[in-house]
Amino acid sequence: MILQWAVIAVLSLLVLSLMRQLGERSANASKGQDPDKIFVPFTELAENTAILLNGAEFRFGGPQSAPALILFFSPKCGACEQLPGAILEFMKQLPSPEFRLLAVLKQTDHQQARAFISEKSLQSVAIALEENFPEDLNPGGAPFGAAIARGGKVAARGRPKTLLHLREMAHAAEHIAHMAPDHSRRSHEWGESAPYWAPEQIANLQSAK
Repeated sequence: MILQWAVIAVLSLLVLSLMRQLGERSANASKGQDPDKIFVPFTELAENTAILLNGAEFRFGGPQSAPALILFFSPKCGACEQLPGAILEFMKQLPSPEFRLLAVLKQTDHQQARAFISEKSLQSVAIALEENFPEDLNPGGAPFGAAIARGGKVAARGRPKTLLHLREMAHAAEHIAHMAPDHSRRSHEWGESAPYWAPEQIANLQSAK
C-alpha cells in the first residue's frame, strides 16, 4: 500500500511539472504580437536595437538604416527546418555589400541557442534571442520574416521557409517602388510585399541608359 501511494505521489508531481511547463510555453507564445499588425509594408520603422548573443548591437529602422532581412524562427519549429541552411547560402551572396541579416531565435534559452548555432554552423550570422528583441515587433508564431528597405521602410513580410523566399524578400527590400501608393501590395507564396522593380525591369532601365 505504501509503495502504491509513493507511485501515485511521484506521478502527481510529474503531471504538475508538465502542466507548469505547458503553461510557461503558452505564456511565452502569447507574448508575440499579431503578425498581421506588425511590419506592415510601407510602414516607416523608427530606429530599433536588438542585443545579439555575443553582446553586440544590431540596429535596424530609422532614416539612416541599411537594407535588412529579419528572420524569426525556432530550433523546435518543423516548418523552419530549411532556414538555417538557407541563411548560410543567402549570406554567401548578399544582394549588396551593405545588406544585413538578423536571425531571432524563439522559444529557446542561451544554452540551447548556442548548441543549435554550433550544430547548424551559424556562428557567422547575427543572432539574437527573442527576449533581447523589441517586444512590440516580436511576432507570434514561426517562421516569420520582415524585409526592410534603405531608410527604414518595410518592404515585405511573411513566413519564408526557403532560400528562394529569402532572396525574393531581399529583392523587395533592395528595389522597393517608393513612389507606389501606400496601399499597393504584391502577393507571394511566403506573404506580401510593397511593389518593387522586377529584375527584367531593372535590366531594361539599365540598357536604356
